[in-house]
Amino acid sequence: MKSIVSLFLLTTTVALAGSSVIQQVWLDDRVVVSVPVATNRVTTISFPGPIEAIDGASFTVDGKTPGHFQLAHAKGSAFLSVRALSAKAATNLNIR
Repeated sequence: MKSIVSLFLLTTTVALAGSSVIQQVWLDDRVVVSVPVATNRVTTISFPGPIEAIDGASFTVDGKTPGHFQLAHAKGSAFLSVRALSAKAATNLNIR
């Protein structure tokens, strides 16, 4: 079974008042997708099927562990949510 790995580069941006942008991107395991994330909004990334694994640096899931981004994901779901915890934060997230 072939497993697709998606690599996302998360960068903090200033959210513009009244702006809501929804993007649809075809996944290619050879292409990095840059996802802007704000400190005052939650960004949700959806996939066509369940997420098998997530690997990344500078993330916290409980809010108690230090990190530049807060990540929420329920096992078996096909989406995850991310919010930046500090300005000018950047990292990468690998999703299978």
